[in-house]
Amino acid sequence: MNNIKQILVITLSNIGDVVLTLPVIGALKENFKEALIDVVVGTRAKEVLEADPRIDRMYVYDKSLSFIGKFKFLLGLRKKRYDLIVDLRNSLLSFLLRPRFSSKPTLNLPEGVIHKIDAHMLRVKSLGLSATPNSYQIWISQIDADNASKLLKKKGISDSDEAVCISPGAKSHIKRWPEGNFAKVCDKLIDEMKVKVVFVGDASDRAICERILNRMRSYAVSVAGETNLRELAWCIKRSRLLITNDSAPLHIAGSVGTPSVAIFGPTDYRKYGPREGLGVALRKGLHCSPCEVAQCRYNLECMKAVEAGEVFEAAREILSERKEPRT
Repeated sequence: MNNIKQILVITLSNIGDVVLTLPVIGALKENFKEALIDVVVGTRAKEVLEADPRIDRMYVYDKSLSFIGKFKFLLGLRKKRYDLIVDLRNSLLSFLLRPRFSSKPTLNLPEGVIHKIDAHMLRVKSLGLSATPNSYQIWISQIDADNASKLLKKKGISDSDEAVCISPGAKSHIKRWPEGNFAKVCDKLIDEMKVKVVFVGDASDRAICERILNRMRSYAVSVAGETNLRELAWCIKRSRLLITNDSAPLHIAGSVGTPSVAIFGPTDYRKYGPREGLGVALRKGLHCSPCEVAQCRYNLECMKAVEAGEVFEAAREILSERKEPRT
């Protein structure tokens, strides 16, 4: 495979899912250093890539487009005459755009459950390329870092403070650990580990963060809904630890190298949990978990069974190992 000048990566729709595909882009950049890389991304996840100078062009695909709109979108891509397309959606675009080379669908995964990053990297391997996941992090500009730092300082968190980020939200309510448990863990972290606690999330998480803050007896702050995605990534990167449900901030933490204590129930920690060396997934091996369904028939027992004491001990162990705050 030679003379590859233009590459198109067709990525996914949700923020966390797109973050998990970043190693694919990194592997392509390593193998084709002179090539331009364009990306097709869904509307909800465009913020992951829209400011990344390593991406030549980003195409935002809106599923609600009319047939004519979708046809025009396709024609625009065909004009580029891509040399290589890596399709992470198993869509028809590779066939319709007719590149010189394209990745093969990962319809037959290896036996056993593998992490989503490894599943995505199989696309790269299908091309006969080296495919070791690298440190292709979500892009954070100096402006993003400065803005996030200023926001935290306004709330009483200086750059030298040792902070722990808390992400209590999740797109699906069945993946949310009880709010009272978050409050207990945060109070104990502040009392015993002497850290500052920062709640993070998007605008939809603001209310849940405020409810937890109201249940706490110690002082903590929330920046939920007050940052863009890259500023959120900086807040997580400069923190000692993230405590989270299975949600986008978990995957952002993995991208920027911050360890996580992640609480899992209905989803499979082997697919979405922290990678080796980047934290721990806490779960209970109930008969129904992981179910990977949208509605729970058992009153969210898998999430309720994870105790606050377990989460605190996991957090304490990681914090004790990491003596220096991230900068």
